[in-house]
Formats: sequence, structure tokens, C-alpha cells
Amino acid sequence: MATVGAADANSYLTLADAQSLIDGLIESSDVTSWASATTDQKNRALYTSAQRIDRERFLGSKVNDTQSMQWPRSGVRKPDTYINTYATGFPFRIVEDFFTDTEIPEQLKKAQAVLAAYLNNNKDALDLTGLEAFTSINAGSVSVTPYRYGAVGFNAVPPMFERYFNGLRISGPSNIAVKRS
Repeated sequence: MATVGAADANSYLTLADAQSLIDGLIESSDVTSWASATTDQKNRALYTSAQRIDRERFLGSKVNDTQSMQWPRSGVRKPDTYINTYATGFPFRIVEDFFTDTEIPEQLKKAQAVLAAYLNNNKDALDLTGLEAFTSINAGSVSVTPYRYGAVGFNAVPPMFERYFNGLRISGPSNIAVKRS
């Protein structure tokens, strides 16, 4: 962990801040596993979850070119500070409230804590290939039988994690890019 926006930052919150957030969650298997983890294991989970978060495509732009992480960002309006009334032609602003150049959104910190607890308890999530979502795959005459639907591999994250990004990122988990070949 380093100063917000620094070139050597590697987390959006301290271990103490993450612990406070996780302490407020229901005692799931992830939270129970977190409670018995060592400080080193918790720091590794926090680092890994920050790396996963930085794969997202966020609104706005980095405050400076030297910062190691995606946040802080410039030009990002705080969620719930405007109402989309496109039916009348333009969004109606309740207030014009943007994140500052040193501010990390609370929802981003919560997402990192939730994902850190999940990854600490599900270490194999890093080793998923993406094929776990299928019960069978055939190459000849292509036949695919899904086992489950949704994100797989390293993107198999708790739904709670995904919801924290509403209003912060460009696209969500159900948006796909279609390219013409």
C-alpha cells in the first residue's frame, strides 16, 4: 500500500480498512476463512483483488500518467448525483458532484474487500481455465453444453462485487463486444 495515486501504490485500502469492512459482512465461509487467515495471506488477497479491479474499464481518466493504479480518476461523476431523464432529452442534475483527484470511491474499496475475502477462501479461482462452465465441448460440428451461465475463470466473482461498480465503469459483466471478422 502506498499513497493514493502514487507510482508504487498496490491497493485501494489498508488491511485495517479492509478488516473493518469485512467485519460488517455476514459470516459466510469467505468471511470465516478471512478471520483465520494470516496477515500475509490477507495482504496477498488484497493485492490480488486490486489487480483484478484494475482490469475494469472505468469512466474518466487517470489523474496522472505515473500512478500505478486505475484510481484516482478525473471527470467521474459520483453515482446518484443525477437522474437520467432521457425521455425529456437530457439528464437532470441533482448536483454536479465529481470525485476529486485524490478520492477513491467507497464502493471501490468495498469491492476490493469483498473480493479479497472471496479470493482468500477460493484460491483456486486463480487457476480456473474458463472451461469449468461447460459439461461438454465438441469440436466437430461444434456442440457446447453449458454447466452454468455467467462469468468464468478469474472473472467468476461474487455478484456483490459486480454491483459495486455501478456508475463507475464503462461496461458491465453482461456487455460483450462484437467484432466483424
